[in-house]
Amino acid sequence: MAKLVCHAEKYKKGSVLSIERHNERKNENYSNEEIDPSRTHLNYSLIQRDNESYYRSVMKLVNARDNPSGKALRKDAVVLCEFVITSSNEFFENLPAEEQRRFFEEANQYLQDFFGKEHCIYATVHYDEHTPHMHFGFVPLTEENKLCAKEVIDRSVLFRLQDEMPKFLQKKGFQIERGEAGSTAVHKSVKKYKSDMEKEKAALTVSIQKEKQELSQLASKKSEIQSIDQIPTGKTMFGGKVTVDEEDYKKVASLAKKQLSSESREKQLSKEISSLRKENKTLKTENEGMKTQLSKRQSVSRRLSIAAMESEFREMQIFKDRAEKFLSEHGLSDYFKNTFIHSNNRDL
Repeated sequence: MAKLVCHAEKYKKGSVLSIERHNERKNENYSNEEIDPSRTHLNYSLIQRDNESYYRSVMKLVNARDNPSGKALRKDAVVLCEFVITSSNEFFENLPAEEQRRFFEEANQYLQDFFGKEHCIYATVHYDEHTPHMHFGFVPLTEENKLCAKEVIDRSVLFRLQDEMPKFLQKKGFQIERGEAGSTAVHKSVKKYKSDMEKEKAALTVSIQKEKQELSQLASKKSEIQSIDQIPTGKTMFGGKVTVDEEDYKKVASLAKKQLSSESREKQLSKEISSLRKENKTLKTENEGMKTQLSKRQSVSRRLSIAAMESEFREMQIFKDRAEKFLSEHGLSDYFKNTFIHSNNRDL
């Protein structure tokens, strides 16, 4: 079942204008590269605004608040709170267009009832970014009509919201559930959230490149081992010994040294694979409710096939056994151990 993603952010008076310009796509250029201007016409609003600006609507409510002391509004006062509501791309892909709109309409209705319809400023749905999502903004006024964001969306309120909203949407027919209990993801700004995802994607890309390099090295060793089958041999007149060409002898000697030195590396790689499995499992658990920006990352992670790596290791083990068997059958094992382990241990 898909998970509900809900990000909360607080804004002071000086930020209201920029929030409107972003949400209503009034800027000419955007730092967010995911915005596709050719799809902006698909965006829509679920709260009628009568062409009144965010700032005017916000300050109208702020100025009408209960303020018996008559004190001026503090510069650091939070006058606008915003929630970004969304889910995974897979969730929306499985819903027809009219059901997607109904999802945001129901979420908007729930939030208006939760925070008070009279306090709500906008509910704008964006379809011109990677994943459909809704920006829902309201003035944090208490039941006593006092401006206090700390009280309106404190920790207990956020937990209640995270728990009740998915249940509400389930009753409306949507296959969605809350994110991880106790998660602090809801407190991240959209900008910080995207930044974290980019860092995680970059780290995963580095890990994938490292594994590719190691697989390439293993493939090279595999090719060397396979060449053993093509080495021509002949028996000597005495002692049942085997003769080989000098160049082939050097090849076998080099391979034997590499094989001996690679055993410890194989163990290390096995541990790294185990660690990667645990890390991937942890990341999947932690980020399942944060799939808004993870589609690109998922396409990269799918290329990291642990099963393929294990197959390569199994093949390497088979070829290693064949090399050891070859040396043993032709009476070369002790000779190589004495010659290359004791005499050239430094090179191994």
